Amino acid sequence: MPETIKTRGIHHHLVDEITLLVLIICSYIGVAYTDISPVRSQHYWYLMVPVFFIASLTTEWKHVHAGKYPWKNVIWNQLLQWLAVMAAIKMVFVIQQIGRLNNETTGLILLLLFAVTTFIAGIRMGWLFRLAGIFLAASLLILAYLERYLWLLLLLGAALLLAHHFLAGGKKHRPASGHSES
Repeated sequence: MPETIKTRGIHHHLVDEITLLVLIICSYIGVAYTDISPVRSQHYWYLMVPVFFIASLTTEWKHVHAGKYPWKNVIWNQLLQWLAVMAAIKMVFVIQQIGRLNNETTGLILLLLFAVTTFIAGIRMGWLFRLAGIFLAASLLILAYLERYLWLLLLLGAALLLAHHFLAGGKKHRPASGHSES
């Protein structure tokens, strides 16, 4: 019987990890989508709120099942938390639509909202959600620097390709050593 409880715990932990991985990937997709099409991405980010809400509820179910929190309190707290994110998303897009934010900054701010909210959810839910929030925030910084220097990386890449093309192209026309020309 203890093996069954241990196996169930490992199964729940694996499901939590997969859930958080999917949420992180979806967040990255949202940032990229916002860079490309901020108007359409607004619907995507609104859709992400119920996805995160449901993921939070399913992850927190083990606490409810263990009697740590009453189910009504969990639903109420999660609902308020994710509705606040929904309102914040709307505010970010209003600020973006009046021209105060560009597309790239809008996506990064939305990622920050989800990072902070995920971390805060993890305060009650457990270390895995806190870790996911920290990971989203760290990713935000990496994306911000990457986007800032992306043009420089592209220019460097283009220069390397051109150099390779001319250097490799010049070698094709040279006669091989040891062969004499007639």
